[in-house]
Amino acid sequence: MGKKLKLREARRHDAERAVSAVLEAHSKRKVRSRAAERLNDLNRRYSAPVECLSASAIRDPETWRCRIKSRSEDKRFIDLVRYAYAKYPVPRHLEDAWVEPCDDDFVDRLAPLNRMSGDTRSRPDLRSWYIIVAQGGSLYRQAAHPWLSKLETHHFLNPPPDVTSARAAFWYAYARAQTDDVGVARNVALTKLGQFSVASSFWKEVARFLARNSMPVATMNDLIDYLHAAKRADERFSLKGRTLSALRRRMEEWHRELYKHQAIGGGTWVGRALPNIDYEVGSENRKAIWRFRQITTGNELFQEGQRMRHCVGGYKHLCMSGFVSIWSLTSEFPIGQVNRGVTIEVRQDGDIVQCRGFANRLPYGNEVMMVKRWARDYGLTWVGW
Repeated sequence: MGKKLKLREARRHDAERAVSAVLEAHSKRKVRSRAAERLNDLNRRYSAPVECLSASAIRDPETWRCRIKSRSEDKRFIDLVRYAYAKYPVPRHLEDAWVEPCDDDFVDRLAPLNRMSGDTRSRPDLRSWYIIVAQGGSLYRQAAHPWLSKLETHHFLNPPPDVTSARAAFWYAYARAQTDDVGVARNVALTKLGQFSVASSFWKEVARFLARNSMPVATMNDLIDYLHAAKRADERFSLKGRTLSALRRRMEEWHRELYKHQAIGGGTWVGRALPNIDYEVGSENRKAIWRFRQITTGNELFQEGQRMRHCVGGYKHLCMSGFVSIWSLTSEFPIGQVNRGVTIEVRQDGDIVQCRGFANRLPYGNEVMMVKRWARDYGLTWVGW
C-alpha cells in the first residue's frame, strides 16, 4: 500500500510540474503588438509620406479607422491610403509605391541601373501618380508625359496580373504600345531589360523592337546581351532600319568572336560575398553531390563558355564591375562521375536572372530545385523567367 501511495504522489508532482512549465512558457511569450487602428498608431515611415501629401487628401487621414481584418501593417497602411486619397481603384503596382518606392534611378544611360544611387532628383514620385489616378485625373497630362506616350500611359495602368512592379509595368507599356499581343508584351517585361533603367532611350527602342518581332524570352535575352555589347562598342549603334534576321546573324558572329579573342581570359574580381557550397542529396546507394562554384577569373569564365557552348564569356566586364556574379553548378552522380549542369547569373540585387545549360538549354527540374534551395539558403531571389 505504501508503494502505491508513493507512486500516486510522484505522478501528482509530475503533473504539477508539467502545468507549471506550460504556464511559465506562456508567461514568457511576447505580448502581441496591437494592430494599427488610427494614423498615430502607424510607424513613422508610414505616416510621414501621408503627412507630406496631406494637401491632396480628399478625406482627413486623422479620421481614418482601419476597415480590414489583416494585422499586416503594410496592408493597413494601404487601407489608410485608399481612405485618404482614392475615389477610384488604382493598379496594384502604383499602390505598392507607397510601401516600397520604385528602385529605378530614371537615368538615360546604357549601363545597368544603379539602385544604390541616392540621387532622387530625376525620379518621379509614383505616390503622386497614384493620387492623380485615384482621383480621376489625367496621368499622362499631369505627370507621365516625360516618360510615356498617351498610349503607353494607358497600358502602364492596365498591365496583366503577373506584371506586379512599377518597373515591369513601364517595360510592358513600351512593348504593348507596339503590339496587340498581351503575351508578347508581358514577355518583353520579364526579360533582362529589367537590369536597365526605364528612362534609357536605347533600351526603350529595344523593348519596342522586341515587341514587333515576337520570339521566346530566352532568345530575347540573348539578343539583349548582343545589343548591349554592340552599343558599348559603337555608341552610334541603333536599331533603326535593322531586321531581326540580320541582327541574329550579327549575334551569331559576335558569339564566335567571343571565343576567338583571348582577351576574354585574364583578369580577376572579388565576386559576390558568398561561399562555394556542396549539397549532398539522396540515400547512400543513390547519393549525388551538387556543387555551386563562383567564377572569379577571366580564364574560368572563358572555359565555362567553351565547356557549356554559350556566351557567358561576354559577361567579364559585368563581373569585374560587380553588376553580376556568375556561378557554375555541376553534379556528381554516380560518385566519381562529374556532370555539367548549368551556369547561373546573379544580379547585384540578389535576383537570379539566368540559368542556362549546355548550348543555352533551359534547366532541368532537378537543377531548378537545387538552385531554388541555394537561393533560399543564401538570401537570393529566383525571379522565374
